[in-house]
Amino acid sequence: MKRMLLITLFCLCLGTLWAQTNLNGSTGYLVVSSAEITKSTNSPAVTTAYSATFSTEKVAHIPSVLLSFKDTFETSLAVDIAQDTDLLLNAKWRFAQKGTTSFAVGLLGQISSVSDQNQAALQLYAASTFDSSIMDRPSKTTLLLGYSVQKDLNSNINFALAFQTPFFAETFHDKVVFLLDFGNVSYSATPSFSDANDRGLVNVGLRLLPFELVNSVHLGLELRALDLFDHKGRALSLGVAISFQPN
Repeated sequence: MKRMLLITLFCLCLGTLWAQTNLNGSTGYLVVSSAEITKSTNSPAVTTAYSATFSTEKVAHIPSVLLSFKDTFETSLAVDIAQDTDLLLNAKWRFAQKGTTSFAVGLLGQISSVSDQNQAALQLYAASTFDSSIMDRPSKTTLLLGYSVQKDLNSNINFALAFQTPFFAETFHDKVVFLLDFGNVSYSATPSFSDANDRGLVNVGLRLLPFELVNSVHLGLELRALDLFDHKGRALSLGVAISFQPN
């Protein structure tokens, strides 16, 4: 009975999507986009986010803004500011939802080294997000396949697998989740951190599920560890997101 109640409460939390963005501003995990859309009603939902990402060598600032429409379409703009400045423009369409499973297609357009080299890249992807179970704990799983239009990659085929599951559910009362994503794609074609050219990335993090500050305004917090197995790309990231969802 207790386990069933835990599963029910967590699924309700997962089904209420506010301010759960990845580093490039799209609804998702750590660097991987999900097939889900930030919750909206008749009016668009607006999410603003900021991430400070750092290593022993440098710091990157990534502000973003996301608009979602009727739970089916979203678009976002993020700016990756470090030694260079990159612009990241996302668009995602959830074209099908059956039960707890969502299917979406999306694209990430990028201009890196703005006002210097102005290098363009494009990532196209299809994703499926569905309920699953990890060690008898309710979770969300996302499978992503895509293609990068970019030079100098070992492979232009993208794939990723991402999980979200409760983190010490009894202690944190289902308010904190553990995130894991891995694959050969990062949050952009030329991220300030992570070596996307080597095409192998493992990221973990903790997310405080968004809670209501005032009417229609929700706040979410994140702690991320990026590219754990690559010494040159390894970094920590702290993120905050505020989502406004009109009634």
